Amino acid sequence: MPEYAVDGLRIPDRYEIEQLMYRYAKAADQADIETQLTVFQDDCRMRVSGAEWVEGTDAIRGMLQGALSRYERTSHALSNITIEFTGTDYANAESLVTAWHRGVDGKEWTLHGRYVDTWTRRTRGWKIQSREVIAAGAAGRDESRLTMLDRFTMSDGH
Repeated sequence: MPEYAVDGLRIPDRYEIEQLMYRYAKAADQADIETQLTVFQDDCRMRVSGAEWVEGTDAIRGMLQGALSRYERTSHALSNITIEFTGTDYANAESLVTAWHRGVDGKEWTLHGRYVDTWTRRTRGWKIQSREVIAAGAAGRDESRLTMLDRFTMSDGH
């Protein structure tokens, strides 16, 4: 029976980070801000597409309260998670996010984008140090105020 090398893959660390990413998305859909905040370091920062950086969990709490109060329902789906360890206690991660929103006014829109995260491990385990939400596009919403994902230009200029 062949043995497969897993040295250096850091499977337990990857699993912990992935589960925290899923915890954040589930808590967002339940409008559970306090659980969302458990995935962040206290001295974290976050930028939602088109907005300024928000620093620290207290400020992120306020931002999330304002955002979630506008929605009756949401559904966040994550996929294509990539994690690159940059040190013993440091990692960069990206995931695709599709986030559907139904406003309290009944209007719906969907964001297609990426979470671009830096992670640090301290005494409380792995937590997000910074998160940036970058849009690939949005359906049912004006895209002009979103931070859009850069695309490569092909050699023929297109």
